[in-house]
Amino acid sequence: MAEHYSSSPAAHQTHAYTYTIGYAMLPNKHDTFVQPSFVDLAARHGVRLAAVDASRPLAEQGPFDLVVHKLYGAPWRAQLEAFSALHPGVPVVDPPAAIERILDRFTMLDAVAGLAVSREGAVATPKQIIVSDAAALAGDADAAVAGLRFPLIAKPVEVDGSAASHDLCLVYRREGLRGLHTPVVLQEFVNHGGVLFKVYVVGDHATCVTRSSLPDVAEERLRDPAADAAAPFANISLLPPAGVAAEMPPQEFVIRVAGELRRALGLHLINFDLIRTRDADGNAKYFILDINYCPGYSKMPGFEPVILEFFLEKLRAGPVREQPACPGAGSGSGLAAGARQAGIEPSFIASGAEPKQVQA
Repeated sequence: MAEHYSSSPAAHQTHAYTYTIGYAMLPNKHDTFVQPSFVDLAARHGVRLAAVDASRPLAEQGPFDLVVHKLYGAPWRAQLEAFSALHPGVPVVDPPAAIERILDRFTMLDAVAGLAVSREGAVATPKQIIVSDAAALAGDADAAVAGLRFPLIAKPVEVDGSAASHDLCLVYRREGLRGLHTPVVLQEFVNHGGVLFKVYVVGDHATCVTRSSLPDVAEERLRDPAADAAAPFANISLLPPAGVAAEMPPQEFVIRVAGELRRALGLHLINFDLIRTRDADGNAKYFILDINYCPGYSKMPGFEPVILEFFLEKLRAGPVREQPACPGAGSGSGLAAGARQAGIEPSFIASGAEPKQVQA
């Protein structure tokens, strides 16, 4: 549980930062957590947030006591590796190699099968395949879907933050496969009452919120030749059934799944989409549909103290280094010796080039 962080006026009457966190992400993704409310809270507890200029060598910037990023690609990974070689005591959240494991929609769910909660039968993933040949979709559709049952969700394989990576559609019958861009992931759609549970994970903390989702698909819809064979998500109503209040999953269950999944992936900052279906006897079964790295935490209620506590735990676990007199001189890392509680008005380093980002 996040500790209480004071918002009293006295908390503003301090004169030095204790820590500087460098954050690397595109400006349009600052809502991940770089919100005025968080910047203010962090400053009042001795943490300065500084935007990294990804067009310049990371090792020449700073000093940073922790680096959090939402960028990827070989050049950026090389920068992080060079920085870590020079400053092995500075945490990098999260490791690029671990992030890359969930940038492929076909393989991102592989870790779920190995979870203890999955082996017990409480959590699963929908059946899915990857199709790389567009001709296969235009030809023998039954062979192309390899035994999957309609309806299917068609998803681009790569998760790169582009508009195209969010171009998903619901395929009701085989004719809807024609014209899909390949490679594409085809995932069985599971009826789930039009309610999705989005679980935000920050270290050992997990928060579950409800979101509207795709409505259930009736068998009659699949056999209706007059209806569209496929429809983009944007053209499908995302409103849950009227008057239905969603029953939240048990908190203990959410915490367990989140912890097992986070540790299996080797990541600290993720969210995942969870749906629930019930069998004829009313027993619940949960499915994990998607995993995102460093999501938009501003959509998580009360995110500020949770994120701050996580960062402070990472920072306090590291070595204490004396900070140079000119923090912008560019020594790469450094902690102010001594004081643990400090905070002044927030300041920023201007953002530079815009490399690719991972999905929100």
